[in-house]
Amino acid sequence: MPCITPQPPLLVRIIYWLKLIWMNNSVKLYLFLRRIYRYGYYVNRPTFTHTVSQRTLPSYWSPSTVEVYLPPYKSPSSKKCPLLFDIHGGGFALGHPTLDSQFNRYISNAASCIVVALPYRKGPLLRWPVQIKELTALVEVVLQDVRISHLYDPERVAAAGFSAGGNLATVLAIQPSLKGRIQSIVPIYPVLDWTITPADKLAMRPSQVPADVLRETADIFTFGYIPAGQDREHPNLSPLYADPEDLPENIYLVGCEYDMLNIDCINFYRKFGKLKRNVVYKEIKGAKHGFTHQNASRIDIWENKRLDKLTVDLYGGIAEWLGDIWGEEKKTPHTPDVEKEGGFGDHIILL
Repeated sequence: MPCITPQPPLLVRIIYWLKLIWMNNSVKLYLFLRRIYRYGYYVNRPTFTHTVSQRTLPSYWSPSTVEVYLPPYKSPSSKKCPLLFDIHGGGFALGHPTLDSQFNRYISNAASCIVVALPYRKGPLLRWPVQIKELTALVEVVLQDVRISHLYDPERVAAAGFSAGGNLATVLAIQPSLKGRIQSIVPIYPVLDWTITPADKLAMRPSQVPADVLRETADIFTFGYIPAGQDREHPNLSPLYADPEDLPENIYLVGCEYDMLNIDCINFYRKFGKLKRNVVYKEIKGAKHGFTHQNASRIDIWENKRLDKLTVDLYGGIAEWLGDIWGEEKKTPHTPDVEKEGGFGDHIILL
């Protein structure tokens, strides 16, 4: 039986829509001001940007430019590198690939891989499944593009993402045209099940823990992404309901102890942990949703240092895991200097 949640009343829908538009424009203004302040927009710049032909994408308005990070120690004569696609978070309504620039540069250096950061169009003007269709088409084109294909090993391709990006990365890997072409996924505090309401997920958190970051926005982002009347058990929406045979064999799943979305990770691991060859579930103790990116806790200098250490440890663990499945030699990456470069928390929060 389809799982369909009733739409909010008309007045509530109007308020949600206006809030999403306001948040989206606020983030765009923030990124514009940051670009002016830093003169280069990025603390960790991509090696280059790459634009594919618009004719190969579903719409004239589909994003066509990706950001490519190459490991600095790759020589022209060396063997082909592994490839990781990264998808940023933002509640399917906010954000930009630059928000993951530190993660992308860190992983590229530490795992000796190419990282391609993917853009996608946002809600509430565009809802599911537009994002999945456009991302799938973009990845297909990038994998076949002669300017990229000579750099990477097609047997070592992965996808990662934060929060909303974790959902999109997981769904991307089960698309028929990409099945087997993405052999590993790294969903980081993702939403994997839309059949449980935000209120019920909040009630499942441990008792006596800090307030959840998503408590005020989860319903708004849900409204902005899921069309009215949509069955929420669809695997392209809730990958918890995917066929195990469609999922990659290698999964590195990250959840946060205080995050309402952690129940998604727990249920996903319980369902698929023994069905796939290599599934890791990493729960970050004492952390809330979005801890790798800026949140109110980082105003406290000591809390900021604690979260920076958790972030460095997480990124290092991901790089080591990817290195193991790819058979790559471990590298010691450059760790951003907190005082000079803003540390790992110098971004808006990802949802």
